Amino acid sequence: MGKSNWIPMEKINDVDKIWAGTKVRLYNVGLNVKDKKDDYYDYLVSYIYENDEYLQLTNISQGKAGYFICVLQKELPNHYALGKTLKNMMGIEDTFVRFESN
Repeated sequence: MGKSNWIPMEKINDVDKIWAGTKVRLYNVGLNVKDKKDDYYDYLVSYIYENDEYLQLTNISQGKAGYFICVLQKELPNHYALGKTLKNMMGIEDTFVRFESN
């Protein structure tokens, strides 16, 4: 899947709702790959069991699946975080977002 399906993090608005199921791709992670376009990890925003205050970003890439990189504080009483929270935690450099549709 190329970058064309992904939105650069700097284009995410601070008030955008980040729901569970959103994917985040972080490039230039230092993988030993021939083509730098393959140097990335994918993360999935998901719920944390028995925790109503935060969402987590869990790595879903082969070899690192299951590791989490950070948590996002929800905008309680809602079940989403805001774009500004995601940007603060992940940064905007080399980071892309993909919102999953139903």
